[in-house]
Amino acid sequence: MNKFVFDPTRKFLNPEKVLFAAGLGRGQIFADLGSGSGFYSVAASKIVGPQGMVYSFDVLESALDHVTAEARLHGARNIRTQVCNLEDKAACTSLEPGSADMVLLGNVLHQVKKRDNLFVEAYRLLKTGGKLLILEWNDQPSAIGPVADQRIAESEVAKLANKATFKVAGNLNVDPYHYGLIFIK
Repeated sequence: MNKFVFDPTRKFLNPEKVLFAAGLGRGQIFADLGSGSGFYSVAASKIVGPQGMVYSFDVLESALDHVTAEARLHGARNIRTQVCNLEDKAACTSLEPGSADMVLLGNVLHQVKKRDNLFVEAYRLLKTGGKLLILEWNDQPSAIGPVADQRIAESEVAKLANKATFKVAGNLNVDPYHYGLIFIK
């Protein structure tokens, strides 16, 4: 059996490049569902600029405290945080329904049991024509990320998105460890 060894020369995803490639732009509203420590939220705040807004949602207050600290460190005044359970319907109450230009589910699907509810919430938050960006761990053996049986296949993501009435818009080649899918409301 070949054991995978993390190779630091293999590029790990760059959040700004990924979000820019997905079409995030100045003045837009971005929602990071399951933001964790703000890896994507801080990058998004730079892209959307002072006229845009970033909403970071997570179930852990400690993670959102980190987002707030990172925002302060980077001078980002356009990030709002809210503790919410993303498996509950209509959980993200600080963002008006139909107002987000882009919603991100970044490395969260493998942690969620009620995935249908998460897709419904993403759909609720997006404006018509808005984009849902999914970034998840691919099925390649890796010493980083979740174990193989916890990873969610691209085909499963496509089924969940289709069930929530999203339309396929394309995919992104993000790095050797992840896949990126884009859907449109």
